[in-house]
This record gives sequence, C-alpha cells and structure tokens, in this order.
Amino acid sequence: MNSITFDPQKIKRHLKRYKIATMEELQLVLGTNVRMTVFRKLQELKCRSSYSHRGKYYALEETLDFNEKGLWSLKSIWFSIHGTLVKTVLAFVEDSISGYSAIELEEMLHVSCREVLLELHKDKKVQRRKVSGIYVHFSVNRMIQSKQFAVRLAQEEEQGHRHGEVSEHLLSHELKAAIVLFSSVLNEKQRRLYSGLESLKIGTGGDQAVATLLGINSHTVAKGREEILKHDIEIDRIRRSGGGRKSIQKKVLK
Repeated sequence: MNSITFDPQKIKRHLKRYKIATMEELQLVLGTNVRMTVFRKLQELKCRSSYSHRGKYYALEETLDFNEKGLWSLKSIWFSIHGTLVKTVLAFVEDSISGYSAIELEEMLHVSCREVLLELHKDKKVQRRKVSGIYVHFSVNRMIQSKQFAVRLAQEEEQGHRHGEVSEHLLSHELKAAIVLFSSVLNEKQRRLYSGLESLKIGTGGDQAVATLLGINSHTVAKGREEILKHDIEIDRIRRSGGGRKSIQKKVLK
C-alpha cells in the first residue's frame, strides 16, 4: 500500500500569500489532521513560530523583515530573530547596556515577561537586583553585570536630576557605580577585602549594604572586613607574579 505524500509547497504558497498562519490553518492547507506531519514540513521550509500568542503562529524565515532589535510583527503577532520568548528575553538582557525591568521588556516585546523572567532567575540564567525599589535584570556574567549595573545607577542619577530630585540617595549613585566598576576588575580575594573595607566605612549594616551593591554574599563581605581588622592580609598572595616594583641592584664598577 502506497503511503500518502504531502507537498510542502502548498504551505509555502499559503505563507507567502498570507505571511502568517496557525497550525490548524496549515493542516487544512496540507490536507492532514496529523500535526507532526505539518511540523516536519515547516522544518523543511525553514519556518519560525511566533514568540507571542504562545507560539501559535508560523511564518517563513525568508518573509520576516526583522527590525534593528531583531523583531517583526503582523497584526500584533510578534516574531523574534532569537526564536522563543524565553530565548528572546535572555538575549535582550544579555545584550542590554543597563539591564531591564519587567516593565521595560514588556514595552519592547509587547508581551508579558514576568513569568519568564522569574523562571530565568530561578534557573540562574539572569541576575536581578533592586534599583530604586524595582527589580532590574542583568547578565549572570560578573563583568557584564557590573558594567550594566553601573550604567543603570548613572541613568537613575541623571533621571533624578532631570526631575529636580537632588537627594543624598541620588548623589550617591555615581559613587556606587564607581565602586561596582572597580570591584569588577579585582580577583576574588581582592574583591573580598575591598568589600570589607567599604563595609567598614559604612558601619552598622555595611556588610549587607555592600553585598547588595556588589551582588555577593554578605558572609564574604564580613570575612573581608574581619581580615582587614585582624591585619590578616598576605600581600605576596594578592600581588600577581612578577608584579610590584622591580628591585634595584647596584652596579659593580670595575
């Protein structure tokens, strides 16, 4: 008995004409009730699913004219160069200059992102930190995150100045940004000692304040503070091999 064959060109012609279609529509076009058959044909044709509407819509890659953000839409149905909503949110956070809050992402992506951000945070694929009372999401890469956080603090300060909100809190943003950037270039031990020093400057509550600012554990800050107070610092181990001032040897005159 001969097996039934389905022509993928029927789907291609339909998508070229209407740009997008649902699985149900494509089943009718192809003449089958089997979803997997349609999926296979979509893969052959290099199609993408929408990141909005729970991936309900499909389109040919060749017909998608992505904008500078890697997005394309038709009739409020959104597609991304990154694929799914999870992959798109993650890519946006990684590539951001100053991280994104859920509201900021939702304004750009035109869909709810809160659940996705929560799952990414639980899976340790994004880091979130409170800035001016709201959660902002950053890269988990320490170097990238430090730069993103520093820019975010600078933006908060600039925004405060535009609104005439010159307060001690806002004036401290520039200093916080400098601390975060400086910390990002230190090795693990140097960062611990530096965090302990900043904690000592603050006094009561310093460990938690510095830990929140730098995105590290408060116990790490406390350990650094204790090492400084006890003078428990081995300079030779902090300095890189070959570092420091070169020794001066007296020349022997003949």
